[in-house]
Amino acid sequence: MNNNQNSKPLISVIIPTRERADTLLFAIKTALDQKSDSYEVIVSDNFSQDNTKEVAQSFNDPRLVYINTGRRLSMCDNFEFALEHARGEYTIFIGDDDAIMPGAIDKLQITIKSKPNLVYCWPRPIYFWPKDSQRAFVSFLPHDNDPYEINLKKAAIFLVKMGGARISRLSSVYHCAVAKSILDAIKEQTGRVFHSVQPDAFTFLAIPVFSDTALNIGYVVTVMGRSPKANSAIAYGGRDGIVNAKKFLQECGDYKIHSSLFPGVNIMCNLQADSILTAMDKFPQFYGRIQFNYNAMWAYTLREAKDYQWDINAREIIQKRNQIRRYHPFSVLQFLKYYILFKSTALLHSLLAKNMSVEPFTNNVPDNISDFANQLASYQKK
Repeated sequence: MNNNQNSKPLISVIIPTRERADTLLFAIKTALDQKSDSYEVIVSDNFSQDNTKEVAQSFNDPRLVYINTGRRLSMCDNFEFALEHARGEYTIFIGDDDAIMPGAIDKLQITIKSKPNLVYCWPRPIYFWPKDSQRAFVSFLPHDNDPYEINLKKAAIFLVKMGGARISRLSSVYHCAVAKSILDAIKEQTGRVFHSVQPDAFTFLAIPVFSDTALNIGYVVTVMGRSPKANSAIAYGGRDGIVNAKKFLQECGDYKIHSSLFPGVNIMCNLQADSILTAMDKFPQFYGRIQFNYNAMWAYTLREAKDYQWDINAREIIQKRNQIRRYHPFSVLQFLKYYILFKSTALLHSLLAKNMSVEPFTNNVPDNISDFANQLASYQKK
């Protein structure tokens, strides 16, 4: 699996992985389901002890590069390790339970050449892998739309002032195409590209420092997968989420969350805010005069806690208000204001989601993400 070193690929698709060969097989399969040979797929194996290497090497394709860390790294360090091997002008990180749509890289390359930008994003379906007795299902199925620009700096400032809300409206290295020049600029200023324990969350705030806009190209390039063993599952409650969370945090070594965050809650509640605050500290030229809204942060944390089954509630936060104030400013009235706002917004989103059709993917969703991507591509052609 050796790439042609004489030609620099336009895009590097990077798949960090660790002992999830069962889903990785399908992620690689979709990543290679493209006609172009001017891109590369890098599988960065975080010292897996299963058959990950054999799965990667089973693909006889010169576009595929397999690398191994040689020892167990944190997720953040594996991202850094993988990026060091990327040769493309743009990088796209996806998970080992995600997918790339058939021919989407071919189409994206045309878009990059015809509509130059430093950052590209797109609508992303969400596919849930089968779990126990539960069949696979789709929770979000976007429709294609016209391309439009996103003001990243404006979105980043809004996020900070709203305590982390609407973070997904920004662009990160994950499921977006980001120019290598931006990542090089981040590394030049901070010594490396990825910081905190959530490398994708950190880059949501880092990228706007070096790029004014992102172009939402309007068509699906990648599908976000959700599998029980994936890193994304650490956010969810239940047995799998707890096990994955402990393993995930242990591999971060002696990492300490941001000093302004109250440690007396489930650590999962602090990870997103930690990434945001870390980015703000790293880039004072942009964030230095902006105040992070801790009251909104607590309200948004409760919204996330309900979705992910974290053991925290509004009463507990209010009861601990004096302890919290030792770390950062906290107003009960302001907290309740944002709590009502986010709760109302969540209710509205819930109502809209009920009216959003995922046909024809209600009852016949395939049991692997590769077949789903092909099914979706066929549906889109119709």
